[in-house]
Amino acid sequence: MDLDPLAIRNLLLWIAFALGSTILLGGVPSWIRGAARRADPSAAAAVFALLLTACCVGLLQLSGGISRVLQVTTTQLVWICVCGFLSALSWLSLFTALTGGKVSKVLPVFLLSQLLTLAASHFLFGAPMGLWKICCMVLMLLGIVFIESSTPQLQSQLWFVYALIAVFAATGSQLVQRGMVGETFDSAVFAFWRAAFAAVFLWLFVFVRGKQKTLGDFSPRAWLGVLFAAVFLAGSWVLTYYASLRGDMSELAPIGVLTSVFVMLFARMFQKEKQPGASVFGTLLVILGQFGILMGL
Repeated sequence: MDLDPLAIRNLLLWIAFALGSTILLGGVPSWIRGAARRADPSAAAAVFALLLTACCVGLLQLSGGISRVLQVTTTQLVWICVCGFLSALSWLSLFTALTGGKVSKVLPVFLLSQLLTLAASHFLFGAPMGLWKICCMVLMLLGIVFIESSTPQLQSQLWFVYALIAVFAATGSQLVQRGMVGETFDSAVFAFWRAAFAAVFLWLFVFVRGKQKTLGDFSPRAWLGVLFAAVFLAGSWVLTYYASLRGDMSELAPIGVLTSVFVMLFARMFQKEKQPGASVFGTLLVILGQFGILMGL
């Protein structure tokens, strides 16, 4: 059977864009921790949101969405503002949690937002919840328990409280987006407005607390960490956009399951965090659970 070289090229590019998006997304937590350890977390989160907003403008330019930014209704804008507030709370909590908690401990807790979103979607929106999905969710939960129990306890456990706040805020943002904004809403426009609102809320918080004075204390590594965290996240969205132009992204969704692997890999490379066997096994359980939910077997 003859294969069209152009079709093969498009297929390879499609897969490369999806894989690149997953790799970039996996690097975001490590860059956030690199910044949060060397700067005030609230100021770092505010700078991150501002840089992310600027990156979203570039995404809008690439997708031709600049003209659609002002075509949002007042009701939609109000609900996106709510999403922006919840995202600001989630990002602030993540930056704060990662000042004291390792990536390999904070991010598995943050994965609970996926489970909460799945459960809440069933009760709020009637999303299907069969025995298979419940078993996969339990598998993910077991994986998270393995990961959390595999590393030594840190002296302060306050990071866990902030991680839980980030979990509930992220869950709330996803539910509001799905229930009130709509899943068919332009993703690039939504990302821009959400990041812009989040930046406003975070900068208000910074100025109220007088933390804008700490910007001068940012080390070069802190600035680089914030910059790369925003660029990696926005870059992930850009690659997802380009992949979506070449085919249905749902068919490549299994690649996105590998995000947890790259999170741990970046944490090992840049944060020098060791991954014991139980942590690796827990990550495998999480991936299997996510893949099972995704495939809906």
